[in-house]
Amino acid sequence: MTSIKQNKMKKIRLVLVALISLGMVVASCSKEDDVKPEVDNGSLKKGEVTLSRKTDYGNDWIYYSFKEAKEVAVAEADHETSLDWDIAFNRYNVRTNGGESGVGVAAVYDAGKVDFTSVMNAPTDGYIVDDTIQIVKAYIGQAVEWMTSTGNDKFKGCVEMSFGSTGPSYNTNDHVYVVKTADGKYAKLWIKSYYNDSGVAGFINFKYAYQSGDGTKLE
Repeated sequence: MTSIKQNKMKKIRLVLVALISLGMVVASCSKEDDVKPEVDNGSLKKGEVTLSRKTDYGNDWIYYSFKEAKEVAVAEADHETSLDWDIAFNRYNVRTNGGESGVGVAAVYDAGKVDFTSVMNAPTDGYIVDDTIQIVKAYIGQAVEWMTSTGNDKFKGCVEMSFGSTGPSYNTNDHVYVVKTADGKYAKLWIKSYYNDSGVAGFINFKYAYQSGDGTKLE
């Protein structure tokens, strides 16, 4: 009898071990199922950027790379030979990495005052490359001292300053621009405001969609 009881107890233990092992496997599978894979948005990257600082008058530019999705450090003396940047901002002047401004193939198409999502593909032609432009070098009293620099006239008027009883205010023209990047990709750009989140003027804020693949799809 003792031997029979021992055998029964041994079988019960084996069954319990098997059930516990099965439970652990099921729990493990359940946890793995809860880990969702990273969402792949393909080659179209979207973002919104507020530049990190205000720029001074003169050739003080902030350079931005759509490929890197960030501001990049480019010395003013090196911008014409660098492919590390696509677009740059000086107050409300804009330059792109092409034409007179750089060795890239960048150029700009002005789609006008349209809804951002309505620009679904980059146009095949109508792009303008950078040339020489006039920017403010300094204010001396009420007088403006101008200087020659490089930039893209398609962005002229993207931010306009007006004076009121409380001082200057800045409004954007709400145009959507298609930018051919330094390496021939495409991005669409909407300059939303000239203020940061605290309401301080001088900070370009823009929304973009960047096609990192070989196509022209922008929405």
